[in-house]
Amino acid sequence: MAGRPKIFNEEEALDKAITVFWEKGYENASAEDLLKAMGIGKGSFYNAYKGGKQELFEKSIKRVGSHYLNDFKKNIKNSEQPVEEIRKFFYSVADPNTQFGKFGCYFVNAVLQVEDNELKCIAANQLDVVKEIFMEAIDREKSAGKLTTKISTPLLGLHLQNLWAGINVTRNVVNTKAELKELIKMNLEILN
Repeated sequence: MAGRPKIFNEEEALDKAITVFWEKGYENASAEDLLKAMGIGKGSFYNAYKGGKQELFEKSIKRVGSHYLNDFKKNIKNSEQPVEEIRKFFYSVADPNTQFGKFGCYFVNAVLQVEDNELKCIAANQLDVVKEIFMEAIDREKSAGKLTTKISTPLLGLHLQNLWAGINVTRNVVNTKAELKELIKMNLEILN
């Protein structure tokens, strides 16, 4: 016997769970919060996510990675100025009207907040994907002669990954959008 069929849209429910995790963090998101947001009962939840909250969060990390990072990767790939796309990516953190501006980076939040080492590794792997996207953009700009820095692409990628993590922490203590944008601008001068 296969069990009960799903009577909910798993992608929609997962997107709602992502919002809860983004707003409250993994540790503070209760089962009640998740079930209410997802609009499903306990039976449906545990039928779909046999590993419970941990499995749900793991799937949420992968969904955020595929959804948000694919858009960023497409923007980089399709742009004549991929470094400009990197700047836009960073400036989105300074804007409180964007998802990143409201809640920070899903992966950085997970690395900082989650105690489970397996989940931390999954989130850290997504940060490495971001670094690879940065490096692809840098290589394209160097190949086109638009970026003349002598700093190696891997080191620049690591710098940007570090900046991404740092900005997501700093945005919680810097009070003005203008101040945060200036900090981002200063750090991105390395890409001239």
